[in-house]
Amino acid sequence: TCVLMPFDVVVVRKSPAYNEQQTVHIEGCVNFEGDYAMSTKNYRLSDLVKSAGGLTNLGYAKGARLTRKMTEEEKLQRENSLRAAQIQMYEEAMQSEKRYDMAQSDSLMSLKLDMGDTYPMSINLEAAIEEPGGVADIVLREGDFVVVPQFSNTVKVSGEVVYPVSMGYVKGKALSHYIKRAGGYGSRANKKGAYAIYMNGSAEKINRRSGKDIEPGCEIVIPTKKQRNKMTTGEIMAISSGGASLASVVVALISILK
Repeated sequence: TCVLMPFDVVVVRKSPAYNEQQTVHIEGCVNFEGDYAMSTKNYRLSDLVKSAGGLTNLGYAKGARLTRKMTEEEKLQRENSLRAAQIQMYEEAMQSEKRYDMAQSDSLMSLKLDMGDTYPMSINLEAAIEEPGGVADIVLREGDFVVVPQFSNTVKVSGEVVYPVSMGYVKGKALSHYIKRAGGYGSRANKKGAYAIYMNGSAEKINRRSGKDIEPGCEIVIPTKKQRNKMTTGEIMAISSGGASLASVVVALISILK
């Protein structure tokens, strides 16, 4: 026993092996929905599914999606990117002797509020389950939110078509099959720019002559022809909500707000 003396300083150090408990959440078509503690530093997607008792018979692993909370560093990066866009808009307005529109500039910063403090991540849960520890089996972090949807045998067609509609998925059918059932292309359709948004949050340009890019549960989007290579507000919001990089969102915003 050590007897303490006046002015002695006692320091109790934190164990290097100790970590504050961190949790992730999973819901949807799994046997046990809820929050789960990350038992290891490299707690992965496959570990979470195993903790939740696996997928139910209705679970569609290929369509699973993940929402991730932004770190303070990511929030700062987003704010700096949006401020840089404001500055660029101002400088371009001065160079072209145009009036600087404060309303348009403010809309850049208001986008930060619309986006919130989370963002979607494209994942491949099917591959993660098949190969635990593989490339697709990403390491989770505090606050991750995973949703495993039920299999959907429909395809939604939206954008520049005569009649946006959902319909049954037919394996192997090319883009023309779905466009025909949506009434055909609209007058301002960018036919070559058609892309699919999949259930897991990823997106890919569609090969018009092949049906390989069209999957159950996906949404086929026919964009509008751009004027002067500018993007519509809807397309920019689609990019930002789809998990695109901050840089691409800013570039798109500058394009439309010039």
